[in-house]
Amino acid sequence: MKHFFLSIISIATLLGATNLWAVEKIEEVEQYEIRSYDPQKSGLNDLVFEARIDNLTEILNKTGTFGKLIDVYFKIYWLSPSQYKIEVMGLPKGFPEVRSDLSDLIKGKLEFIIPEKFSEKFKGYSLKAEPVADGKLIRAIDDTYTMAVPEVDMVFDTSGKLKTVETKATYSNVKTEFFQSPKAWSAGKLVMDKIVTTSKQGATSMLTTNTVDYVTVSGMGFPSKVTIKNVAETIVPATKKDKEKKVKNESGTIVKFSKYEVNTGKAKRFMTEGTRS
Repeated sequence: MKHFFLSIISIATLLGATNLWAVEKIEEVEQYEIRSYDPQKSGLNDLVFEARIDNLTEILNKTGTFGKLIDVYFKIYWLSPSQYKIEVMGLPKGFPEVRSDLSDLIKGKLEFIIPEKFSEKFKGYSLKAEPVADGKLIRAIDDTYTMAVPEVDMVFDTSGKLKTVETKATYSNVKTEFFQSPKAWSAGKLVMDKIVTTSKQGATSMLTTNTVDYVTVSGMGFPSKVTIKNVAETIVPATKKDKEKKVKNESGTIVKFSKYEVNTGKAKRFMTEGTRS
């Protein structure tokens, strides 16, 4: 079991941690929310789909804990406005803790499917706006001194697109860049194409890139895959014998989404009756 939990940590590293910032209303934030694509705005209320993490089955097989696994994947049931359940498929019966840990791996990617309201990420903060050369800076400040992240800085360009979000804490800064564009199926709304996150902890800096491809189902756009690339760079201090050097490690994986079932009522039946068909 020790090897299993080490594997989970490794997979979680590949997927990249997802930080959600916990707003008083402000025009740029509200307008960005209105202009961003959300399938719920197109009438989505009931959704079932599958997700697979590349090489997950092989990684779990190497632990020798579960016997020979064929295909370990996730079945997700989502019901408007925010209720969902994740089932881990392909494992033997039992293993509740393992199923919980595996479910956590996919939770952070669900926002690519059904985005959380942008304004909800900043509840409890005071917002202050100031102009910058290429747009506007919105500072979200924790005046209560109780938040884990005391300040979040957002930069919007002159067209209202979100460019960056930077979280500032005592021991860590995380900067996230957003790349969006409208699609033929998005009715002019902005769709997330790529997210690039830069973080630093101690002597190690991490660059994580999430690139999203889409498919249309029932006239709505949903991710078909998210390609994740990680680049970690660690500074090794100089010694009497060696100069300071940088050690770079690259890793990555792909999360694939498929078999979308839109507004069939299956998610509602599963939530209320436990019926999967």
